[in-house]
Amino acid sequence: MITTTARRRDAGLLTMAVLLAAAFFLAPPLLGPGRLDDFPRAFVAYCASGGPGFPPDLQHLVDHQFRYYLARMVIALPLLTVLVTLAVRLRRFRLPIGALALAAAVLLIANVQGAVSPFGTLLPILASGPAEADLAAVQAQVRDELENGPVSPALDVMLDEYVRWHVVKAVLVGLLAAVLIGLSVVVWRRRRSLSLLTAVLAVAALVVVAANVTTVANPIPPFLLLLQGSW
Repeated sequence: MITTTARRRDAGLLTMAVLLAAAFFLAPPLLGPGRLDDFPRAFVAYCASGGPGFPPDLQHLVDHQFRYYLARMVIALPLLTVLVTLAVRLRRFRLPIGALALAAAVLLIANVQGAVSPFGTLLPILASGPAEADLAAVQAQVRDELENGPVSPALDVMLDEYVRWHVVKAVLVGLLAAVLIGLSVVVWRRRRSLSLLTAVLAVAALVVVAANVTTVANPIPPFLLLLQGSW
């Protein structure tokens, strides 16, 4: 029998989940505009500087990205915890809440990536619109360095950020796959359909892990594709 105290606790958890979900989407923009449209110009200046250190304009954008993804990460972690708790407590709604928990886990992984490699989150902007002459020349220079060498210190930093982004994703998605596999085994006898669904999700996660491990092992081809807009 469900007691009044238990119902109040569940209602409190549901309220907390709603508030955290709203905060996830509403709070980070309050950090202020990042003026991401300035990134191509800052990127060209960084490549022209020849050194590994970010110029002030670029450092400002990188710092903004770090704060943005850190804020979302800090919100996504308790949101995931609350949803997992609700999935355990509310058996009748375990499947939909579990699906929401899985979505929260994916969001958490994406934002941990962003916090660990904020510069890497800016790189797709280079291919998001028509390239100006200076940017196109820098992109051609980067491709030439990667294909023929030598690689500049600035490009070394870019590659390190790009590789770090994929390493973090491989590790975190690997942990998610392990959790899904364990869950599939646990529920096999009671709910085989749910067990099979969880196993399929685990396989999908392992495919993502394999793709990221492949990228880490040979990052130059996909990095070039990223600069060309195929990301």
